[in-house]
Order: sequence, then structure tokens, then C-alpha cells
Amino acid sequence: MLNAYKTSESHSRQPWDRALALAEVVAAFILTHIAFRAIKQFTVIGEWDASARTNITPGAVMIGFTLVMLVICRRSFEVYGLGCERWRYWLALGLAGSLIILAIGVIGFLITRIEIDATRPPDPHARPSTLRIIALAAIALPGYAAVLALMQNRRTILDWIPAAMSVLAIAALMAILPLAAAYVHWPAMWQTSLWLFFGAGVSEEVFYRGYIQSRVDVAFGRPWRLLGFEFGMGLIVSSLLFGLVHALNTVDYFHGRFDFGWSMGLQSVVVGLFYVLVRSKTGGVIPGAIMHGLSDIFAFTATVLSRPI
Repeated sequence: MLNAYKTSESHSRQPWDRALALAEVVAAFILTHIAFRAIKQFTVIGEWDASARTNITPGAVMIGFTLVMLVICRRSFEVYGLGCERWRYWLALGLAGSLIILAIGVIGFLITRIEIDATRPPDPHARPSTLRIIALAAIALPGYAAVLALMQNRRTILDWIPAAMSVLAIAALMAILPLAAAYVHWPAMWQTSLWLFFGAGVSEEVFYRGYIQSRVDVAFGRPWRLLGFEFGMGLIVSSLLFGLVHALNTVDYFHGRFDFGWSMGLQSVVVGLFYVLVRSKTGGVIPGAIMHGLSDIFAFTATVLSRPI
């Protein structure tokens, strides 16, 4: 399988260029976070977002920022994972990876009987449970390992799956949440499903694996190789910032509340490492975006089915 991940925009990898890249992505992280928090707190858009029980604002800000930066700085969409070089394969891989994560996740939940609440961040003051952490790892890590192993196969049936079939199957999986909500008599969740897929999964992949990971790798290169995966400093920086943004879910700096959800942040670092490897191996953000969005939907569905009203 062709690895389409390119870093050819890097004309030099001098210390100043690397420092500039790090400063840029950190500034981008701070700017986007303050921007979408301010929009949610002080604007009509934020009020509409809250009344709809969605969280579309952060995703819109992250995608908008990424596109504006690429256009203004005249950067290649392909280099930043937003090209369409192998879009049919990427759709099929995103679908196959999501099905693997779903299947192994269902088995894991049935075995561990762990309770999850995807409707809100974990209590930052709660003491982390070692057994819970082990159970979550037992559910997530085998699925991630299976997906990464699938990507190592250079000759795969995924290349032959029609794009229309992939799109229809992905749409069907997105419908799992609203159908589950209807089954247990929860309010309609079509908006929630769309938000989780596009406003959370797609947007976070575009920003963290598309913009941040690529910008750092353009400056630093990808000199590290392990089990067929090539990666560099982009793996570390994007995963840490991805973890930090989730740790900030319980922080409200506009009202002086600084309760960092470090447990959620550390879990998100591990999740981020997986999506970094998917991005590095495939060259695009599409496969990771599909798996990310559908995984959020699966988690929310598990919450709905375990807590009927």
C-alpha cells in the first residue's frame, strides 16, 4: 500500500524553522480554544449550540482555522492530509476500522461490564480507578492493534470496495445512535449523531492530525520507524495537545474554574497516538476522521442503551 504521507514542503530543517513550527501550533491551539470557548459563552451562536444540546462550535472553529491557514500560507492540502489521492481506499479503511473497533468494543463491554457516560466529562475530582483504567485499555487497545495490523497489509480487499457502498455503510453506522435513542425512548438524537461525527471526529482529525501533526512533521521530518510506521515529533506534539484539550473540558477560565480533567487527558493522549499512526500510514485524515467520529457515536450509543429513561 502506498504511503501518501508527504512532508515535501520542508525546505530546511534548521533550528529556527523547528522553533517556529512549535510556536505556531501552540499559538494555534491557544487561539482556537479561546475562540470557540468565547463564542460558546458570549454569542448567540453559543446559545443556539447549547439549546440544541450539541457542541458544534469547537469543530467549526478548528476546521475554519485549518482551512484559512492553508490558504493564507499557500500550503499544500495534500501535505496536510486533506487531499483526495486515495479517497476510495480511505473510505473503505475508515469503515473497516470502525467495524473492527465496534466488534471488539462490544465484546470488551460484555466481558468487563464497565459503565461509561459519554454525555459529560468525567468528574475531575474523582479518584482514578485502576480497574476502570485496565478495563478501558482492554476494550480499546485490541481494537486499535487490529486496525493498525490491517493497514500493514499491502494487498487488501479494501481497494475493491465501491465508494458508494462505503458511504452508505458509514451513514448506516451513524444512524445507530438515533435508532438506539428511539428504542429506549430518549429524545431524538439525529443532531447529536451529526455533531459527534462531523463536529467532533472530523474536525479534531483535521486540526490535530491534519494541521498540527503535519506542520510539526514538515519542520522536523519523520525519522523514527517502528513496525512499518514512520513518525516524528508530530506524534508527540499532536497527541499531547489532543490530550490537553480534553483535560480542559472541565476548565472554565472565563469564570475562574480550573479543575483540570487529567485522567481524561491521559486517556486522550493514548487515543491520539492511535490516530497519529493512522494518519502517518495512510497519508490522509479521512480514515481517522471516520473511525474517530463513529467511535464517538458508538460510545454515546453505549451510554444511551445502558441508561434508558
